[in-house]
Amino acid sequence: MVRSNKDAWVDAGFTLLRDGGEDALTIERLCAALVKTKGAFYHHFESVDVYLSALLEAWEERNTRDPIAKTEAGETTASRRRALSVAVKRLDSRLDLDVRAWGLRDRRVRERVERVDEMRIQYLASLFPEKVPTRRRELLARLEYAAFLGAQQLDPTFSRRDSRQVERLLVEALAFLERA
Repeated sequence: MVRSNKDAWVDAGFTLLRDGGEDALTIERLCAALVKTKGAFYHHFESVDVYLSALLEAWEERNTRDPIAKTEAGETTASRRRALSVAVKRLDSRLDLDVRAWGLRDRRVRERVERVDEMRIQYLASLFPEKVPTRRRELLARLEYAAFLGAQQLDPTFSRRDSRQVERLLVEALAFLERA
């Protein structure tokens, strides 16, 4: 994939966010990180707000829409679920945590996080068998997603580790709930 100059600005922003939180997302620090001028920044983004919107859009694309799109090639819900598990393990979970923390202090970011959470939950719900009632699929998806977020909070490297045991336990718990 060919990366644009805008992608470089976004990547630099992700690095600053990870290393210093949202307060590190200043034009001065972005320019220093990329060895660029403020004029170069304004060539791509008309304001800091436009830049921050682009940053959040890129986070949503890379950490939600792309993994979902990649899993849609699977022929069965089971194969899509396996593909999603693989895709999620490759994501930058630390960035997710940092965006989520930023959302605690910024309404615009919080709204984006809530939208992403709902998109993720709805996709997870779609991976349950259709014979399971819609409301139960949504509840199971919320439970699964809550377990994922909790594991991320306990161990930010969770998505990169071998998580087979945790996945097996969750699948067993979900199967038990489906039978209940």
